Amino acid sequence: MESLVLNHANRYFAHLRKLAALPSVFTRPEDVEHAMAYCKATLSSVLPGHTICEDKGKNLLALPGNINRQEPIVYLSAHVDTVDADKTEWDAPFSPFEPYEDEDELVGRGVSDCKAGVAFQLFLAELAGEGHLCLENLIFTVTFKEEGAGDKSAAHIGRALGKALPVSEKETLLFVLENTVTSGQSPCLGLYTAERSNFVIEVTGPLAELRGTLDRLPSWNPVCIYPDTPPESWPEVLTQKGGHVCSVPRDKNRLTDIILSAGDTDLLSAGSPDSFGVIPTEIKRGSAPVPTAHTLVLSNRTFESLASVRRQLSGMTYRELKAFSISPGMDMRDRWTGSTLQRTLEAMGPQPLAVTLDHNTGISDASTIINTMDPTLGDRFFPVVMGPGTRSQRQTTPQRLTHGKNETFDKKTGIQATATLFNILNRLDVIRSKQKR
Repeated sequence: MESLVLNHANRYFAHLRKLAALPSVFTRPEDVEHAMAYCKATLSSVLPGHTICEDKGKNLLALPGNINRQEPIVYLSAHVDTVDADKTEWDAPFSPFEPYEDEDELVGRGVSDCKAGVAFQLFLAELAGEGHLCLENLIFTVTFKEEGAGDKSAAHIGRALGKALPVSEKETLLFVLENTVTSGQSPCLGLYTAERSNFVIEVTGPLAELRGTLDRLPSWNPVCIYPDTPPESWPEVLTQKGGHVCSVPRDKNRLTDIILSAGDTDLLSAGSPDSFGVIPTEIKRGSAPVPTAHTLVLSNRTFESLASVRRQLSGMTYRELKAFSISPGMDMRDRWTGSTLQRTLEAMGPQPLAVTLDHNTGISDASTIINTMDPTLGDRFFPVVMGPGTRSQRQTTPQRLTHGKNETFDKKTGIQATATLFNILNRLDVIRSKQKR
């Protein structure tokens, strides 16, 4: 499998290059539709024996004509939508929506989170369509909306499992192809069997009250604030480095100190209520003659349970920006030892890219699907997060931040991760070389 991937690596890069050139920010669904149309056209052209369709959440599904429910079934999943980007924040020659590429890297919004995972599926399907591979009990899914506030489209996949979507009588595996590759001196492919929850709330009140809220909720990170009545202009604009909210802790987020030290008649504005996955890079500060009500958005990215979060918020008035029912993370760590994937990796030996067991500092469609599927399927369902996209590279110059500036896909480790994933799927017998068949 490794030689097949390496020999056709340019095809993988071609799909990723095309996807990177199609802006698909989750707040602009018409742009997401254009990227999804490219995926649908590709899958339809290379998988004529599959049913290619969209569900009610606009997710794209490719199901084979024959499914053997007496054997394991594997789902692949990646989301095509991205967070937004501030062009002025990126370092030249990089720009979020005009992809940069050289022999080592591809830079642009979404290249790693999660278009590298989408490209993986298109690449795999293309190789199968050309007869290089045979597919068995493998289902492709591209989700429409994973980022930001509001409903997650993967919930439709979760609710359909065991109904419109097949599950195995033995075991159904889900590979969420997020960016889990660590590049650098010790490159590796992360395999996440757990991920933190993602609770997001909105609270409103004067700054004095919001300071008390922050003091009361030490696990919650401020990601957005705005006043009921903003001034015509802001006399002061403070800045900080951006990044994913789960990788910039509360005490490193400048907005925290600014809110806690604000005067009662200050005015503050930072971030966007639609994009609670990122730390704001600009914080505007002004003043008013009297205290002004503000709306504050807070994010909790911990392993705390829903019951624990409910206790923390007891007696408070707040609004859920993401439904708490789908906000808890997933945790398969107690089922890992002896699991199919654990035994598979143990039997495979060294891989093109070393596989390391870890947990996700964020949350993915894996948790959404777990939280919305029929709980009776739980014993026969095993999700992991494991994909070819590159994680944030904070030690490089300039920095590469997945939800911030200069988002970068590292080609060498990305294609090694792709080869490793092919080997795993081959060992699970859902993809096979033409010769093996």
